[in-house]
Amino acid sequence: MFGGLWARPGLDFKTRTLICVVSDAATGRYPELDIHLRFALKEGWTEDELTEVLLHLSGYVGVPIIREAMLVASEVFAKVKAERAAKK
Repeated sequence: MFGGLWARPGLDFKTRTLICVVSDAATGRYPELDIHLRFALKEGWTEDELTEVLLHLSGYVGVPIIREAMLVASEVFAKVKAERAAKK
């Protein structure tokens, strides 16, 4: 099922990863948010851009749910930086 969604024409992978980040954050799906933030970083979204997306969402879905998403994002960003540093 998911392969079929990701293979559909009309949107590139980078855009699809951002949609997943927004959906996960807005619905409180934090384990999935961890995964999709990693995918989004690999597709070229920056930490600053992803942070801004989450902050923008706070006005639409509420601060408490986005606060939790920001905590997940902070952890993911730190882990990804550590993983990149370990590879060097």
